[in-house]
Amino acid sequence: MKKLLLIVMMLPLYSRAQNFEFGINGGCNFHFLPINNIYTTQDKAILGYAAGFKANLVLPAAQVGVGVEFANFVEYNYVMPVYTAKVFNHIAQPLICPYAFYNRTYSNIINGYLYTGVMAGIAIAQVGVNSWQYNNGIYSVPTGYSTVYNSARGFTAGLQAGAVLMVSKQLGLNFEAALRYTDYTYKAPSNTLEDPYHYHLFYIPITLGLRYRI
Repeated sequence: MKKLLLIVMMLPLYSRAQNFEFGINGGCNFHFLPINNIYTTQDKAILGYAAGFKANLVLPAAQVGVGVEFANFVEYNYVMPVYTAKVFNHIAQPLICPYAFYNRTYSNIINGYLYTGVMAGIAIAQVGVNSWQYNNGIYSVPTGYSTVYNSARGFTAGLQAGAVLMVSKQLGLNFEAALRYTDYTYKAPSNTLEDPYHYHLFYIPITLGLRYRI
């Protein structure tokens, strides 16, 4: 018991003795079509954005931390049977992922370090649901549509790799590429058939940013 109390008392001192890093990144995101979703098989993915913030404890040859990522997934198709006007499907606008991560670091590389790691967290998505307008009933040619956004919950997990070039003792430039998988569902109250708003897909965020060490 005394040993346990001693360890607990020493934890704040131990934390102060370590370095902490804070990072902010932004860039682009490419997503693949949702898996096993029959409503999106003909869609074309649009390049989206990716951004994030992270904070981590710097350990010997490792990093442990938390962060939050933002990304969007938008696809398009054409109004049928007109095939001229684009219809945009907002799969997530945006996707917000609070997460925890672990990175293995490889230091002493040109005043910086490389890293590889894993992450997992919660997925919070604003899913767009399109409603169609018709001039002459639902079996006529559609004349337009509107989009309502609904909140969905799920999870995200993935891998990341990157490099940090330290330009001073505290400031570094960061490049990161990642592979993520996310799964989330919006349950439409009026839908009794197969749920079209269950999305599970892979996406690749590629970002540049800054790291600050204290």
